[in-house]
Amino acid sequence: MNDIVLKRIDVFTTTPFAGNPAGVVLHADDLDGRTMQSLAAQMKMNLIETAFVSGSRKAGTDFRVRFFTPDKELEMSGHVMIGACFALIEEGMIDLSEGLTRTVFETRMGNISLEIYFRSDYESGNATDFDGTGIFIRAGGRRNGILERIMMLQPVYRFIPCDIPLGELAGVLGVDPSEISNTGLPVVRASNEIDWLIIPVKSKETICGMRPDLIKLGILNRKYNTFGNHVFSLDTFDSSCITYSRNFSPAMGLWEDPASASGSSGLGTYLRHFGITSSGSMVMQQGNEKDNLARILVEIEGEAGREDVVKVGGLAVTSIQRKLELAPAETV
Repeated sequence: MNDIVLKRIDVFTTTPFAGNPAGVVLHADDLDGRTMQSLAAQMKMNLIETAFVSGSRKAGTDFRVRFFTPDKELEMSGHVMIGACFALIEEGMIDLSEGLTRTVFETRMGNISLEIYFRSDYESGNATDFDGTGIFIRAGGRRNGILERIMMLQPVYRFIPCDIPLGELAGVLGVDPSEISNTGLPVVRASNEIDWLIIPVKSKETICGMRPDLIKLGILNRKYNTFGNHVFSLDTFDSSCITYSRNFSPAMGLWEDPASASGSSGLGTYLRHFGITSSGSMVMQQGNEKDNLARILVEIEGEAGREDVVKVGGLAVTSIQRKLELAPAETV
Protein backbone atom coordinates (compact mmCIF):
# COMPACT_ATOMS: atom_id res chain seq x y z
CA MET A 1 0.00 0.00 0.00
CA ASN A 2 1.16 3.55 -0.69
CA ASP A 3 0.23 6.38 1.68
CA ILE A 4 -0.39 9.92 0.58
CA VAL A 5 -1.34 12.91 2.73
CA LEU A 6 -4.23 15.22 1.89
CA LYS A 7 -4.35 18.65 3.46
CA ARG A 8 -7.32 20.96 3.58
CA ILE A 9 -5.85 24.47 3.34
CA ASP A 10 -8.18 27.41 4.04
CA VAL A 11 -6.96 30.29 1.88
CA PHE A 12 -7.33 34.06 2.40
CA THR A 13 -7.74 33.60 6.16
CA THR A 14 -5.86 32.69 9.34
CA THR A 15 -8.95 31.06 10.87
CA PRO A 16 -9.56 27.34 10.24
CA PHE A 17 -12.75 26.58 8.29
CA ALA A 18 -13.06 30.16 7.05
CA GLY A 19 -11.84 31.69 3.77
CA ASN A 20 -11.84 29.49 0.66
CA PRO A 21 -10.94 25.79 1.14
CA ALA A 22 -8.49 23.97 -1.12
CA GLY A 23 -7.32 20.38 -1.09
CA VAL A 24 -3.59 19.82 -1.51
CA VAL A 25 -1.75 16.55 -2.09
CA LEU A 26 2.05 16.85 -2.05
CA HIS A 27 4.51 14.24 -3.41
CA ALA A 28 2.09 13.33 -6.20
CA ASP A 29 4.82 12.25 -8.66
CA ASP A 30 3.61 8.63 -8.76
CA LEU A 31 -0.07 9.46 -9.35
CA ASP A 32 -1.47 9.52 -12.86
CA GLY A 33 -4.27 11.80 -14.03
CA ARG A 34 -6.96 9.16 -13.66
CA THR A 35 -5.99 8.51 -10.03
CA MET A 36 -5.92 12.25 -9.29
CA GLN A 37 -9.41 12.62 -10.77
CA SER A 38 -10.65 9.66 -8.74
CA LEU A 39 -9.25 11.12 -5.51
CA ALA A 40 -10.73 14.55 -6.23
CA ALA A 41 -14.14 12.93 -6.78
CA GLN A 42 -13.96 11.16 -3.43
CA MET A 43 -13.12 14.17 -1.29
CA LYS A 44 -15.40 14.42 1.77
CA MET A 45 -13.98 17.63 3.23
CA ASN A 46 -16.14 20.24 1.46
CA LEU A 47 -13.48 20.59 -1.23
CA ILE A 48 -14.47 21.79 -4.68
CA GLU A 49 -10.89 21.88 -6.02
CA THR A 50 -7.75 19.91 -5.19
CA ALA A 51 -4.12 20.50 -6.20
CA PHE A 52 -1.67 17.65 -6.81
CA VAL A 53 1.93 18.81 -6.48
CA SER A 54 4.89 16.96 -7.93
CA GLY A 55 8.49 17.69 -8.85
CA SER A 56 9.40 20.06 -11.65
CA ARG A 57 9.66 18.72 -15.21
CA LYS A 58 10.63 21.97 -16.95
CA ALA A 59 13.67 24.19 -16.68
CA GLY A 60 12.96 27.38 -14.76
CA THR A 61 10.22 25.85 -12.61
CA ASP A 62 10.32 24.46 -9.07
CA PHE A 63 7.14 22.36 -8.93
CA ARG A 64 4.39 21.02 -11.15
CA VAL A 65 0.75 21.44 -10.08
CA ARG A 66 -2.43 19.89 -11.52
CA PHE A 67 -5.88 21.05 -10.44
CA PHE A 68 -9.00 18.86 -10.24
CA THR A 69 -12.63 19.33 -9.31
CA PRO A 70 -14.71 16.22 -8.59
CA ASP A 71 -15.69 16.23 -12.29
CA LYS A 72 -12.76 17.51 -14.36
CA GLU A 73 -9.22 18.83 -14.55
CA LEU A 74 -8.77 22.61 -14.56
CA GLU A 75 -6.00 24.61 -16.20
CA MET A 76 -5.56 26.81 -13.13
CA SER A 77 -7.18 27.90 -9.84
CA GLY A 78 -5.86 30.98 -8.06
CA HIS A 79 -6.79 30.24 -4.46
CA VAL A 80 -5.77 26.57 -4.82
CA MET A 81 -2.38 27.65 -6.16
CA ILE A 82 -1.85 29.83 -3.08
CA GLY A 83 -2.99 26.92 -0.89
CA ALA A 84 -0.48 24.59 -2.56
CA CYS A 85 2.30 27.13 -2.03
CA PHE A 86 1.37 27.43 1.64
CA ALA A 87 1.42 23.64 2.07
CA LEU A 88 4.90 23.47 0.53
CA ILE A 89 6.12 26.24 2.87
CA GLU A 90 4.62 24.50 5.88
CA GLU A 91 6.38 21.24 4.98
CA GLY A 92 9.73 22.97 4.49
CA MET A 93 9.80 22.17 0.77
CA ILE A 94 10.49 25.79 -0.24
CA ASP A 95 13.74 27.28 1.01
CA LEU A 96 12.64 30.64 2.42
CA SER A 97 14.92 33.65 2.23
CA GLU A 98 14.68 36.63 4.54
CA GLY A 99 12.30 39.10 2.94
CA LEU A 100 11.24 37.93 -0.53
CA THR A 101 11.37 34.42 -2.02
CA ARG A 102 10.12 33.68 -5.53
CA THR A 103 8.99 30.26 -6.69
CA VAL A 104 7.68 29.13 -10.09
CA PHE A 105 5.02 26.48 -10.72
CA GLU A 106 4.37 24.60 -13.95
CA THR A 107 0.63 24.38 -14.75
CA ARG A 108 -1.48 23.58 -17.80
CA MET A 109 -1.91 27.34 -18.23
CA GLY A 110 1.85 27.91 -18.27
CA ASN A 111 4.40 28.94 -15.67
CA ILE A 112 2.98 30.80 -12.65
CA SER A 113 5.27 32.84 -10.40
CA LEU A 114 4.48 33.42 -6.71
CA GLU A 115 6.15 35.77 -4.24
CA ILE A 116 6.55 34.76 -0.59
CA TYR A 117 7.21 37.43 2.05
CA PHE A 118 8.81 36.05 5.21
CA ARG A 119 10.79 37.37 8.13
CA SER A 120 12.69 35.45 10.81
CA ASP A 121 11.44 35.82 14.36
CA TYR A 122 14.07 34.11 16.48
CA GLU A 123 14.55 36.85 19.08
CA SER A 124 10.93 37.35 20.09
CA GLY A 125 10.11 33.67 20.43
CA ASN A 126 6.61 34.57 19.40
CA ALA A 127 4.65 31.36 18.87
CA THR A 128 1.17 32.80 18.54
CA ASP A 129 -0.77 32.01 15.40
CA PHE A 130 -1.12 35.61 14.18
CA ASP A 131 0.84 38.70 15.23
CA GLY A 132 -1.18 41.30 13.29
CA THR A 133 1.17 41.35 10.30
CA GLY A 134 1.39 37.67 9.46
CA ILE A 135 1.12 34.10 10.69
CA PHE A 136 3.81 32.35 12.72
CA ILE A 137 5.08 29.30 10.87
CA ARG A 138 7.57 26.50 11.44
CA ALA A 139 8.70 25.75 7.93
CA GLY A 140 9.15 22.00 8.12
CA GLY A 141 10.48 22.44 11.64
CA ARG A 142 13.66 23.92 10.19
CA ARG A 143 12.96 27.65 10.25
CA ASN A 144 10.63 29.67 12.41
CA GLY A 145 9.30 33.07 11.49
CA ILE A 146 6.43 35.21 10.30
CA LEU A 147 4.86 34.48 6.93
CA GLU A 148 3.52 37.89 5.91
CA ARG A 149 1.79 37.01 2.64
CA ILE A 150 1.87 34.92 -0.54
CA MET A 151 1.22 36.92 -3.72
CA MET A 152 0.45 35.76 -7.27
CA LEU A 153 0.66 37.72 -10.51
CA GLN A 154 -2.72 38.31 -12.21
CA PRO A 155 -3.90 39.50 -15.64
CA VAL A 156 -4.53 43.22 -16.10
CA TYR A 157 -8.20 43.61 -17.00
CA ARG A 158 -9.74 46.16 -19.31
CA PHE A 159 -13.23 47.47 -18.64
CA ILE A 160 -16.16 47.65 -21.04
CA PRO A 161 -19.50 49.36 -20.32
CA CYS A 162 -22.20 46.87 -19.32
CA ASP A 163 -24.91 46.24 -21.92
CA ILE A 164 -27.30 44.46 -19.53
CA PRO A 165 -30.37 46.55 -18.54
CA LEU A 166 -30.03 47.58 -14.87
CA GLY A 167 -33.55 46.46 -13.99
CA GLU A 168 -33.00 43.02 -15.47
CA LEU A 169 -29.71 42.55 -13.61
CA ALA A 170 -31.04 43.87 -10.29
CA GLY A 171 -34.14 41.70 -10.54
CA VAL A 172 -32.13 38.50 -10.92
CA LEU A 173 -29.83 39.54 -8.05
CA GLY A 174 -32.89 40.23 -5.89
CA VAL A 175 -32.08 43.87 -5.07
CA ASP A 176 -33.74 47.21 -5.79
CA PRO A 177 -32.08 48.89 -8.83
CA SER A 178 -31.47 51.99 -6.67
CA GLU A 179 -29.06 49.96 -4.53
CA ILE A 180 -26.82 49.83 -7.62
CA SER A 181 -27.54 53.20 -9.23
CA ASN A 182 -27.18 55.17 -5.96
CA THR A 183 -23.53 54.18 -5.69
CA GLY A 184 -22.72 56.52 -8.59
CA LEU A 185 -20.30 53.87 -9.85
CA PRO A 186 -20.46 52.02 -13.16
CA VAL A 187 -21.45 48.42 -13.73
CA VAL A 188 -18.80 47.09 -16.13
CA ARG A 189 -17.51 44.02 -17.87
CA ALA A 190 -14.04 43.08 -16.70
CA SER A 191 -12.49 41.62 -19.83
CA ASN A 192 -9.46 39.43 -20.38
CA GLU A 193 -9.85 35.92 -21.79
CA ILE A 194 -13.49 35.94 -20.68
CA ASP A 195 -15.88 38.70 -19.57
CA TRP A 196 -17.42 38.93 -16.11
CA LEU A 197 -19.34 41.67 -14.31
CA ILE A 198 -18.27 44.06 -11.56
CA ILE A 199 -21.42 45.30 -9.84
CA PRO A 200 -21.39 48.06 -7.16
CA VAL A 201 -24.02 47.99 -4.40
CA LYS A 202 -24.59 50.70 -1.79
CA SER A 203 -24.94 48.68 1.41
CA LYS A 204 -22.89 45.81 2.81
CA GLU A 205 -26.03 44.48 4.49
CA THR A 206 -27.76 44.29 1.11
CA ILE A 207 -24.90 42.18 -0.27
CA CYS A 208 -24.60 40.00 2.83
CA GLY A 209 -28.32 39.24 2.71
CA MET A 210 -28.42 38.83 -1.07
CA ARG A 211 -30.16 35.69 -2.34
CA PRO A 212 -29.94 35.84 -6.13
CA ASP A 213 -31.88 33.44 -8.32
CA LEU A 214 -28.77 31.55 -9.43
CA ILE A 215 -30.53 29.60 -12.17
CA LYS A 216 -31.79 32.83 -13.76
CA LEU A 217 -28.43 34.52 -13.16
CA GLY A 218 -26.66 31.76 -15.09
CA ILE A 219 -29.17 32.15 -17.94
CA LEU A 220 -28.68 35.94 -17.94
CA ASN A 221 -24.88 35.56 -18.00
CA ARG A 222 -25.00 33.18 -20.94
CA LYS A 223 -27.47 35.45 -22.75
CA TYR A 224 -25.05 38.38 -22.51
CA ASN A 225 -21.86 36.29 -22.83
CA THR A 226 -20.59 36.95 -19.31
CA PHE A 227 -19.34 34.25 -16.97
CA GLY A 228 -19.27 35.65 -13.44
CA ASN A 229 -20.60 38.38 -11.16
CA HIS A 230 -18.47 40.16 -8.55
CA VAL A 231 -20.82 42.22 -6.37
CA PHE A 232 -19.09 44.72 -4.07
CA SER A 233 -19.64 47.63 -1.69
CA LEU A 234 -17.35 50.32 -0.31
CA ASP A 235 -19.35 49.86 2.91
CA THR A 236 -17.34 47.25 4.85
CA PHE A 237 -17.51 45.27 8.08
CA ASP A 238 -13.87 46.14 8.86
CA SER A 239 -12.53 49.68 8.57
CA SER A 240 -9.12 48.37 7.48
CA CYS A 241 -10.69 46.92 4.31
CA ILE A 242 -11.57 48.92 1.21
CA THR A 243 -14.41 46.67 -0.06
CA TYR A 244 -16.79 43.91 0.93
CA SER A 245 -17.93 41.55 -1.82
CA ARG A 246 -19.52 38.28 -2.91
CA ASN A 247 -18.90 36.38 -6.13
CA PHE A 248 -21.48 34.32 -8.06
CA SER A 249 -20.57 32.30 -11.17
CA PRO A 250 -23.41 29.87 -11.96
CA ALA A 251 -22.69 30.03 -15.71
CA MET A 252 -19.32 28.43 -14.91
CA GLY A 253 -20.82 25.82 -12.59
CA LEU A 254 -19.86 27.64 -9.36
CA TRP A 255 -22.83 28.93 -7.37
CA GLU A 256 -20.75 31.11 -5.08
CA ASP A 257 -16.99 31.50 -4.74
CA PRO A 258 -16.18 32.18 -1.03
CA ALA A 259 -13.03 34.11 -1.97
CA SER A 260 -12.13 34.90 -5.58
CA ALA A 261 -8.55 35.73 -6.55
CA SER A 262 -9.49 36.87 -10.07
CA GLY A 263 -12.55 38.77 -8.85
CA SER A 264 -10.52 40.65 -6.25
CA SER A 265 -7.66 41.52 -8.60
CA GLY A 266 -10.17 42.78 -11.17
CA LEU A 267 -11.97 44.79 -8.52
CA GLY A 268 -8.72 46.34 -7.30
CA THR A 269 -7.90 47.42 -10.83
CA TYR A 270 -11.45 48.80 -11.20
CA LEU A 271 -11.01 50.89 -8.04
CA ARG A 272 -7.80 52.40 -9.41
CA HIS A 273 -9.07 52.75 -12.97
CA PHE A 274 -12.15 54.75 -11.96
CA GLY A 275 -10.35 56.93 -9.40
CA ILE A 276 -12.01 55.41 -6.33
CA THR A 277 -8.62 54.95 -4.66
CA SER A 278 -5.04 55.94 -5.45
CA SER A 279 -3.57 53.27 -3.18
CA GLY A 280 -1.53 50.49 -4.70
CA SER A 281 -2.17 48.19 -1.73
CA MET A 282 -5.67 47.08 -0.73
CA VAL A 283 -7.33 44.65 1.66
CA MET A 284 -10.73 43.23 0.66
CA GLN A 285 -13.36 41.19 2.50
CA GLN A 286 -15.43 38.52 0.81
CA GLY A 287 -18.03 35.98 1.88
CA ASN A 288 -21.54 35.57 3.21
CA GLU A 289 -20.84 34.96 6.91
CA LYS A 290 -19.91 38.13 8.80
CA ASP A 291 -17.77 36.29 11.34
CA ASN A 292 -15.75 34.25 8.81
CA LEU A 293 -15.00 36.62 5.95
CA ALA A 294 -12.04 35.98 3.69
CA ARG A 295 -9.31 38.62 3.73
CA ILE A 296 -7.73 39.14 0.30
CA LEU A 297 -4.72 41.35 -0.49
CA VAL A 298 -4.36 43.15 -3.82
CA GLU A 299 -1.24 45.04 -4.92
CA ILE A 300 -1.13 47.14 -8.07
CA GLU A 301 1.75 48.91 -9.79
CA GLY A 302 1.48 51.57 -12.48
CA GLU A 303 -0.50 54.75 -12.89
CA ALA A 304 -4.27 54.82 -12.43
CA GLY A 305 -5.82 53.78 -15.72
CA ARG A 306 -2.48 52.40 -16.89
CA GLU A 307 -1.91 49.58 -14.44
CA ASP A 308 0.83 47.20 -15.54
CA VAL A 309 1.31 44.79 -12.59
CA VAL A 310 -1.50 43.29 -10.51
CA LYS A 311 -0.94 40.78 -7.70
CA VAL A 312 -3.41 39.02 -5.43
CA GLY A 313 -2.82 36.92 -2.36
CA GLY A 314 -2.92 36.68 1.40
CA LEU A 315 -2.43 34.05 4.06
CA ALA A 316 -3.70 30.54 4.70
CA VAL A 317 -4.05 27.92 7.42
CA THR A 318 -4.22 24.11 7.51
CA SER A 319 -7.49 22.95 9.05
CA ILE A 320 -7.39 19.19 8.31
CA GLN A 321 -4.64 16.71 7.50
CA ARG A 322 -5.57 13.14 6.55
CA LYS A 323 -3.58 10.11 5.43
CA LEU A 324 -4.99 8.19 2.47
CA GLU A 325 -4.01 4.66 1.48
CA LEU A 326 -3.82 3.73 -2.18
CA ALA A 327 -3.62 0.25 -3.59
CA PRO A 328 -0.65 -0.40 -5.93
CA ALA A 329 -2.99 -0.44 -8.95
CA GLU A 330 -3.86 3.18 -8.27
CA THR A 331 -0.32 4.39 -8.79
CA VAL A 332 1.97 4.48 -11.80
